[in-house]
Amino acid sequence: MDSASCFGRLLDWENGGYCSIAPIEEGHASYRSYVDGTMVLSTLFSSPTGEARMFDCLVLGEDGEPGPRCHLLRVVEGVRGEVDFQLDLRIRFDYREVKPWLRHHGQGLYSAIGGSNGLLIASDVDLERGRHDLTGRFLVRSQDRVRLSIEFVNPARLASAPPEPKPPKDLDAMLEETIRWWQGWSQQVSLEGTYRAGVVRSAIVLKALSNSLSGAIVAAATTSLPETPGGNRNWDYRYSWIRDASFSVHSLSDIGCFREADAFRHFIERSAAGSAEELQIMYGVGGERRLTGIELPLEG
Repeated sequence: MDSASCFGRLLDWENGGYCSIAPIEEGHASYRSYVDGTMVLSTLFSSPTGEARMFDCLVLGEDGEPGPRCHLLRVVEGVRGEVDFQLDLRIRFDYREVKPWLRHHGQGLYSAIGGSNGLLIASDVDLERGRHDLTGRFLVRSQDRVRLSIEFVNPARLASAPPEPKPPKDLDAMLEETIRWWQGWSQQVSLEGTYRAGVVRSAIVLKALSNSLSGAIVAAATTSLPETPGGNRNWDYRYSWIRDASFSVHSLSDIGCFREADAFRHFIERSAAGSAEELQIMYGVGGERRLTGIELPLEG
């Protein structure tokens, strides 16, 4: 959660990295929502020639929990007619400081390496490789599927022998498994009545902000966004701020999410070395105590 970004366009529009998949035709419309009971984003694109839906998710680990694989999956599915798409992948490691070394490994498989970062990129589309960017164009018809997989892999491993790409059926299975896991987790929320839908959505967000290995819950998924435009309260919220997280844990326990609440209690006990006198206002997601701040020359 607190790693240096490779897609930081929100903070630096000109130089920050991004991954864009959008219809080429002008005049298209889009509508976004989450698949019910999940953190899987669904975007419906409508154009004069047809409709297509795109699913975005961070793939869950094999044991059903968010694992260390750090795997972003994007799946475009045709709904009716046909839609022509443009794909632009611009990776900028270390908060846009490092432009990647890109290599093509055949059959829609690419690697991006920079410093201690490495990404394995697999696509159904043959992408055009520039010096630092990947681009492509593809047509999606009804019932067609096009997939883009971006997975963190140790750069030393990528440099020597990149892993084999996962077949399309395996990527489709990962999407379905991620949806099923989230929907199963959401069913534990014990609240019923008028406000259930909103409470479940809030609980899902808190779960997504939690670290399944340590039990930490970060304050937010963002950094370097002032609390007010032009203000100076410009904090990095991708850490576990104890006050904020305690409110989150109290809310989760109230609606039956006891496992997450208990995991956070253990996180605090370990991070504070079992002593209230050692408690800090914030920790890293692994319990790190020494958090160093830096100032980034972003263009805004």
